[in-house]
Amino acid sequence: MGYEGFLRDNLIKKVARDHDQISRQLRRADKDLRAAEALVPIDRTWSFTIAYHAMIRAGRAFMFSKGFLPTTLSPHKTVVDFARQELGNEYPDLILRFSRMRRKRHDFIYDSENATTEREVREAINAAQDLIRGIRASLDGPFQMT
Repeated sequence: MGYEGFLRDNLIKKVARDHDQISRQLRRADKDLRAAEALVPIDRTWSFTIAYHAMIRAGRAFMFSKGFLPTTLSPHKTVVDFARQELGNEYPDLILRFSRMRRKRHDFIYDSENATTEREVREAINAAQDLIRGIRASLDGPFQMT
């Protein structure tokens, strides 16, 4: 599905590229990662969820950089699918992990599933770091700095 498919299905909308918004999303993703790391010893499942949200923020920054934003119709899935389309060839395993993290986060938020291992949370934080780094590398100029 190209951009046309996302637009036709009302999953994304065109927006003006806003460098301030991109920067805010990336800065918040970095802060979310620090919070996720700090919460590991207290609540692994919430830490996992915050790491996932860091990925969503970075994915939104990436979408902003392309002149798009997800609509309210399945926004998390849309961010993951957009990232898969645009970055999947370069980072297939990372995008697959992003998708799986989305489902696990959904189970925690809506069904109160609360079983995250130390290994899972560490892998989630590492995946978030890798995705943010990859997205920063794909952007121009000041966004590459952490």
